[in-house]
Amino acid sequence: MSSSSSSDSTAVDDAKFIGSVMAKTVAYYENRLGETSRAQPNLRKSPLCRNHEARHNRLIEYYFADDAVYAVKFSRRFRMSKKLFLRIVGDLEGRFPYFQWKMDARGKKCLSHSKMHGFKFCKAICLVYGQQYLRKPTINDIHQLYTVHEGKHGFLGMLGSIDCMHWSWSLYPNAWRGQYMRGDHKEPTIILEAIASHDLWIWHAFFGPASANNDINVIDQLPVFNDIYLGKSHDVPFQVNGVAYKRGYYLTDGIYPPLSVFVKSFTCPNDTKRKKFKETQESARKDVERTFGVLKRRWQVLTVGARSYEVKRLQHVMYACIILHNMILEDEGRVICRYNENEVLPNVEGVAVGTQEYRVNKREVHNRDLHQVLRADLVEHIYRAHIQPPQELSYNDDLFDEPDEDSDIFVKSEDSDNESDAGENDADDQREDEDDDSE
Repeated sequence: MSSSSSSDSTAVDDAKFIGSVMAKTVAYYENRLGETSRAQPNLRKSPLCRNHEARHNRLIEYYFADDAVYAVKFSRRFRMSKKLFLRIVGDLEGRFPYFQWKMDARGKKCLSHSKMHGFKFCKAICLVYGQQYLRKPTINDIHQLYTVHEGKHGFLGMLGSIDCMHWSWSLYPNAWRGQYMRGDHKEPTIILEAIASHDLWIWHAFFGPASANNDINVIDQLPVFNDIYLGKSHDVPFQVNGVAYKRGYYLTDGIYPPLSVFVKSFTCPNDTKRKKFKETQESARKDVERTFGVLKRRWQVLTVGARSYEVKRLQHVMYACIILHNMILEDEGRVICRYNENEVLPNVEGVAVGTQEYRVNKREVHNRDLHQVLRADLVEHIYRAHIQPPQELSYNDDLFDEPDEDSDIFVKSEDSDNESDAGENDADDQREDEDDDSE
């Protein structure tokens, strides 16, 4: 009896203990549930009155008013003249409602809708001005390019220079890192292939190839020769050293293939004529290099890493920078060719892809023998022009400083030295020939 009574008392104590624990647990969770069900205080900060309209009016007072405070510094701030800036603003506002002022429900100006978003602005620039400022050269443009390049560089039939530029890509997708990465760059880049003339005008731009490609692979994708293949190009003939050629050419560096529309330099010239040609060709080809430098200096977005995941958006940014670059050159009066909207272009009927005419045109562009013949004729022409320099053509070129008065002295001295060296070389060659004949 004693053992059974003790076990019953123990069971009662355990039941009381468990009941008390359960009661405390239920009370605890009820309290927690009550706390969470209460309304939480609003932790968001109160909106700040930033007074955007006052800042906008201050910007107008500083730069755009008739008696602006910083009227002299406008070009330094916006990289263009006030006239050109207002022209762009007016064209975009008149065509796209996105860039127009709007009123909200309170009757105030809605700045959030009128703000120029970067990618939308670049896309609008490409749509409005792309046809004019990224146009192909017409027949009159080609004649003017021939004339100016002959007077400035001594190259007959020169259309411009072609080269590549790399734009670093910071926010690249990790899956694309391999194809946009190259060993000579620290981060992925995207390639821009461009053609520029002496006035730094960019006539052709092809942006988007992966940086794993080199200049040769990019040439295979370049659409600049499609018109030649299809028979739609405006071919303007010229003559060099008494030989007639069908169309103009571009100056390139050594990595490009020897096409009939390219003129490359010599790797290791071994005579006076080739040395002079190498010096002149590399000097003239700096036009495109200087164009890339001005483009990066003018638009800082091209000097930092690209901040978008999509290549198409980056294309709009790059083409917009190029279009604005050409617009600034035209506004400052530095261009060789002016746009004539009333010019009537000849209607050229092309050929279909894969036909016999298409293959003939493509073989003509890739003719290496024609490349060698053209370069040999240009070597003779440049050497003769160096002995008797042509008169400089005068056109509005404010990009470069005028030559010093003492520059003629150095030119004459160089010419006399080259003539004396050429005479000594000819005499040495005659002696060698006599020795060979005697043997």
